[in-house]
Amino acid sequence: MGILSPDEIESLSRFALRLAEAAGDVILPRFTQPPEVMEKPGGEKGFDPVTEADREAESVMRRMISEAFPDHGISGEEMEERKSASPFRWVLDPLDGTRAFIYGLPTWMTLVALLYEDRPVIGVARQPLLDQSWLGMESGAWKMDAKGRYPLSTRPPRPLAETLAGTTLPEIYRDARERHVLEVMRTRTRMLRHDADAWFYVLVATGRIDIALDTRLAPYDIAALIPIVRGAGGVVTDWDGRPDPLGGQVIAASCPAVLDEALSLMQLPQGPDSERDD
Repeated sequence: MGILSPDEIESLSRFALRLAEAAGDVILPRFTQPPEVMEKPGGEKGFDPVTEADREAESVMRRMISEAFPDHGISGEEMEERKSASPFRWVLDPLDGTRAFIYGLPTWMTLVALLYEDRPVIGVARQPLLDQSWLGMESGAWKMDAKGRYPLSTRPPRPLAETLAGTTLPEIYRDARERHVLEVMRTRTRMLRHDADAWFYVLVATGRIDIALDTRLAPYDIAALIPIVRGAGGVVTDWDGRPDPLGGQVIAASCPAVLDEALSLMQLPQGPDSERDD
């Protein structure tokens, strides 16, 4: 894997922040009125909504990338992938939490990731209603608002029974392994909350909760969040402990000890009495 200089990382991270801000400028005026809602075909999550705000915000970000970095690849939630002629690929989710946006809830975000040789090296999450952004990279993670830039740090280690956990939609936990994991999180943690999408991963990075997890994720759902959690001192793996998964079954934890205890309980029990897949 090639090595990016600190100056390159800093310049690219500033550009990633500008992308998220530009998307927010498109989305925020549309939040004040009930949006026109359309459904994407063939989603794994049941009803999979999209709005014009999603599409217009992604178009703005794509234009900015094309003008600044014409050889960079682009993958987004709403449009076809543009192949890369370099080691760089941007992964965009203009409006993570579309259901919350439709309902008028503030738990939606814009997510921007930069992959270098297919590894997330920069991640940005932004909530324009709060005028707050979260930035992660190898050297650390920060929250940014009108008052300044503040380093992020995850919670100290604690037993799983004392942890706070979050996941998006319980109904997407469908097969035997997924149902088992959801039950573990419900019964073995202090509390499990639902329906905050990317917010849960940012809360891990800011030290508010210990675990965020999901299943059936796409790359644009998680790529930006990996550097933010990592930069704050946390860890992100798949449910079998493989690091930095770009989709599928994902868990983010405040530290390796919390992750290891969770993973040890997340394996589907084996034997004649274990649950079978549907």
